[in-house]
Amino acid sequence: MARLRLPGDTPAERAQQLIDAVQQGVANSNANLNVNAAGSISVGGTNIFQSLENLLANLIGGLGGNPAEPASIRQVLLNNLNQNVVISTAFEPVTGTIIAVERDYVVVVETTSNVVLIPIAQIEAVTPA
Repeated sequence: MARLRLPGDTPAERAQQLIDAVQQGVANSNANLNVNAAGSISVGGTNIFQSLENLLANLIGGLGGNPAEPASIRQVLLNNLNQNVVISTAFEPVTGTIIAVERDYVVVVETTSNVVLIPIAQIEAVTPA
């Protein structure tokens, strides 16, 4: 599956970036669009922005997010700060204690005292050790 790399720290911020990009693209388009007084844009009776918002809500569990579920892998890492975990990547799993979560990488101390920096984009799963 292809992944979009949109700016923003949270799914809601990235979703808003996508919505803004679509709005700008539609505004610059010469397509046969219907625009009502409220600013809704439809093609063939389908409200483009409402459909996009519904799709994004399904993909990320709602733009507001469910407070019971982490919004991102970064949030899962933050929830496990100072905990012993197994971090799965495409290369090999890393087992150790998360000592720091930065914007785009996590710092783990393995049981051998090795310090490992793992790019968050490369993390597939985080499980308790």
